[in-house]
Amino acid sequence: MQIVIPEFSRSPYGLIVLLSVAIGFAVTIFRLRKAGVAKQTILYTCLLTLICTLITSLIVEFKLTDEGIRLGFSGLGAVVGMVTGVFISGLIIRDKPDIIMASFVTSAPLMYALAKTGCLLAGCCHGKEYHGSFAIVYTGGDHQGSFFPVQFIDMAVFLAVHVFALILTSKMKNKVNAVYIIVAVCIPVRFLLEYLKYTHDGSLISSGQILVLIAGVLAVTVITVWKRVLKIK
Repeated sequence: MQIVIPEFSRSPYGLIVLLSVAIGFAVTIFRLRKAGVAKQTILYTCLLTLICTLITSLIVEFKLTDEGIRLGFSGLGAVVGMVTGVFISGLIIRDKPDIIMASFVTSAPLMYALAKTGCLLAGCCHGKEYHGSFAIVYTGGDHQGSFFPVQFIDMAVFLAVHVFALILTSKMKNKVNAVYIIVAVCIPVRFLLEYLKYTHDGSLISSGQILVLIAGVLAVTVITVWKRVLKIK
């Protein structure tokens, strides 16, 4: 059994990514309202975090080519931007910052998993060449061929991480420790999944995996500075 992805006259990637972010923010807002965070705090935090998430993501994927400017959406850049946005918001509005950070970090795996639907349909981030069961076959565009269904694995794994994060942040009183645990789970998982993608050159550690580690270090650094500046225990 193979899964054939037809060529689209217009790529649905951008729309799906935006919908994924919108759903992730909607889940975050629901949790923040349930936790008793003020509406004004939620509004300003979401606006600031959304701007930081999109800008950082686009900057990471910004490229100048012979055909002009090329833009994309970087999941790793989005995570760093999201954490930075929550950090800045916490400095301005100190209304339950630990719950806000935990809620956004919990939604990050959900947004990433849903955004992979766009990758699946667009053909980007596909797996290595593969002709077995559940192979993803692209019939047109720049990614013609038969590939390992790594996008499905990405989706399934990060949806599971999201469920785990929901349970963890609901059960743990110390939200900051919960955030650290979620990041500690996401980075190795994302690192290991890189081995299945066509961009991995067969080396022990590829450039994509190095970017994963850099993004992880940046995210942990921002969270740690945020914790100390706001004196959160």
